[in-house]
Amino acid sequence: MKTINPHPKPPLVAAPFDSESLLRGSGLRVTRAAQTVLELLEHNSQPLTHEEVAAACTAATGEAPDRVTIYRVLDRLVEAGLCDRRVGPDRVNRFSRHVETASGNTFECDQCHKVLALPSDPELPKVMGRLGKALRKQGIDTRHTALTLHGTCGDCAR
Repeated sequence: MKTINPHPKPPLVAAPFDSESLLRGSGLRVTRAAQTVLELLEHNSQPLTHEEVAAACTAATGEAPDRVTIYRVLDRLVEAGLCDRRVGPDRVNRFSRHVETASGNTFECDQCHKVLALPSDPELPKVMGRLGKALRKQGIDTRHTALTLHGTCGDCAR
């Protein structure tokens, strides 16, 4: 006798990445360069330098992009909150898709520069509040606080 599951589970298929909608939703113009850069950042697990983005664009499209265009696209994506810019200890800017975290805090590997969301901790807002209060006593006004821990990820530690 065959039983029928009244509540079948949907297949675990990720929705396709829609760079056009993301760009439009952020108020940015939809250009080939913007879509290519955003898609490259979406599909890379590690942040990329400007040079790496330019090389990946060349590999993806078959033609070398204008370097200034890539700089401008990256700046616009950062301003729109679609990607993050991090300056490494080597003073090189690296770009990645924005990491949305419940806590707003991240971990960055110092070797591969992979960025991961930190788990929420109920004590952390209290600690950040105390730090903000101490800074205000020094005349420093903080608009936004976020914590980034640096170290070595599990992949690089092996």
